[in-house]
Parts: sequence; structure tokens; C-alpha cells
Amino acid sequence: MKVRKRNTGNEEDFIPVKIVSAAIKAGASVELADELAKAAIEHFKGKEVVDSSELRAFVLGYLKEKDPKAYENWLRFDSKVKGISS
Repeated sequence: MKVRKRNTGNEEDFIPVKIVSAAIKAGASVELADELAKAAIEHFKGKEVVDSSELRAFVLGYLKEKDPKAYENWLRFDSKVKGISS
């Protein structure tokens, strides 16, 4: 599976460890971060290309349900560092 980047339109390989790393940085447990990456793999199974915004929406929805604090931290990071609003 490939991920289409929002700014450039370039496609790169989907690397689950990027989700794990970002979720842990947002405050999720290692177990939840692993669960999230596996859920994303399953959710998008069979798709050749996924837009990064679609992947982000899935990740945020999952975190919002499972760990609201990590969800808020992720949004804060996106807003301050990446300039992305929710």
C-alpha cells in the first residue's frame, strides 16, 4: 500500500511503525500504538493508495475513542508544528 502525501501528491510506502511512533509521542501506550497500526492495516487492506488525510482521519478517530488525551496531544502537535487544523 502507498500513502499519497497531502502537500506534494507524492506516494510513499505505508510504514506502520510511523503510526506507532507518532502515537507514542502523542502519549499513547506502546500496546495501544501497536493496536492502532494493526487496525489501520486492516482498515485499508486491499487499497493500493490511501490519501494521508484519510489515514490521519482514521488514526484520529481511533485515538479519540481509545485515548482522548493522546488524541488531543496529536491535534495540538499537528496545529503547532504542521499547521494542520482538525
